[in-house]
Amino acid sequence: MENSCKMEKFSHQIEKNYKVNFYANIFDGSFFALGMGFVSLSTILPLFVKQLTDSKFLISLITATLMFGANIPQLFAARKIEGLYRKKKVVLLLGLLQRLPWLCLAILTYVLTPEYQNWLLVIFFVCWGLYSVAGGLVGPAWFDLVSKVIPVDRRGRFFGYRTFLSSILQVLGALGAGYIIKSFNFPFSFTVLFTLAFIALMISYLFLLVIKEPAYPTVNQKQGFREYFKKLPMILKEKVNFRNYLLCVFFIQFIGMSNGLFTVAGIERLGLTDKIASDVVGTFTILLIVSQSLTNIFWGHVSDRYGHKLVMTLCAAFNSIGVLIALFAQSIMAFYFVFIITGIALGAQKVSFLTIIPEFCNPEERPTYVAITNTVSGLTIACVSLLGGLLADLFNYQIVFGISFLMVAIGAGLLLTKVYDPRDIS
Repeated sequence: MENSCKMEKFSHQIEKNYKVNFYANIFDGSFFALGMGFVSLSTILPLFVKQLTDSKFLISLITATLMFGANIPQLFAARKIEGLYRKKKVVLLLGLLQRLPWLCLAILTYVLTPEYQNWLLVIFFVCWGLYSVAGGLVGPAWFDLVSKVIPVDRRGRFFGYRTFLSSILQVLGALGAGYIIKSFNFPFSFTVLFTLAFIALMISYLFLLVIKEPAYPTVNQKQGFREYFKKLPMILKEKVNFRNYLLCVFFIQFIGMSNGLFTVAGIERLGLTDKIASDVVGTFTILLIVSQSLTNIFWGHVSDRYGHKLVMTLCAAFNSIGVLIALFAQSIMAFYFVFIITGIALGAQKVSFLTIIPEFCNPEERPTYVAITNTVSGLTIACVSLLGGLLADLFNYQIVFGISFLMVAIGAGLLLTKVYDPRDIS
C-alpha cells in the first residue's frame, strides 16, 4: 500500500513537470547536436586528423576511441547508478567533464605551431578519449534520467522531435563548419570550430540544469563488484529476447566498419583536390544531417504506433542499402545517395536503438540493460572500425564495404525473424 502511494505520487510529479522536462531535454539535446555539428564525427574530425597524418588506421581510430571510451565504462557506471534514487547530479558532474576537452583542444590547436603537429595529433586523441570516457560514464545515468521523466507512451515522439530539432541545429553547425574551413587556413579554422563546439555544449548544459527529477520510489539494492558482474550472464541466459536483440546489434553495428570511411573513400576514389574536397565534405555532412532530420518525427510516430523493433529493422535495411551503393559508387551523385540513405538509417537508430531497451526490463534495471547494450554495440563498432581501417590500408575499400554489407544484412534478417517486439510479449 505504501509503495502504491509512493508510485502514485511519483507519477503525479512526472505529469506535473512533463512539459518542463520535455522542452529542457529537447533543447539540451539540440544544442549538444549543434556543438557536435561543428566537429562532425563522420566528416570534420577525419579531415582534421587527415591534415596531421596520412594513416587511414589513425583516421579509423577516431571512431574506435569513441566506441571504446563511450561504452566500456558503462557497466561500471551502471552498478553505482542503479542504487541512486536521483541521477541528475551524476549527469551534471560527468556532463561537465565531457565538455571541457573541447576548450582544451581549442586552446592547444591555436597555441601549437606546425612543427608540433605530431604533438597536436596526440593531444587530439587524448582530449577525444577524455570526451568519450566521460560520455560513457554519463550514458546510463542520462538515459535513465530521460526514461524516468518522459513516460513510455511518449518516448518515441519525444526522441523524434528531439532528434528533428537536433538535426536542424546540426545542419547549421555543419554549414558553419564548411564555411569556416573554406574561409580560414588550418589550424586556425579548427581552433574556431572547437571553440564554437564548446560554447554550444555549455548552452546545452544550462538546459540540463532546468530538468526537474523526482526521486524514484524503488531502486535496486547496492551490490558488490563481484556480485553485480556475476548476475550479468544470468540476464543474458534468462532473457532470451533481449539476448537475441544483442546478437542483432552485434551484426548491425558492422556498419561502423564502413561509415567512418565513406568520406575518405569518396575523396580518394573521385580524385578530388583539397579545395573541392572541402566543399564536398560540407555537402556530405549536410546531406547526412538533412536526411536524418526529415525522417526523425516520422520514425518517432512509427515507433510509438508500431514499436521500436520495426524501426530498427528498417534502420538495418537502409544501412545495408547505403553500404551496397558505396561498394560500387563511381560518381559524386552515388556518394550523395550513400550519405542520404545513411542519414535515414541514422535517424531511425537515434529514435529506437536505446529507446526499445526499457521495454525489455523493469525501471530499476534500466541502467544495467542500457550499459550491456551499449557495451556490446560499442565494442563491436570499435573493433570493426579499426579492422575496416586496417583492411583499407592493406587492400581496398571494396573489401571493407563488402564485409560490412554482408554482416549488416544478416543482422537485419535476424532482427526480423528472431526478435519479438517486447510490447507484444508484455
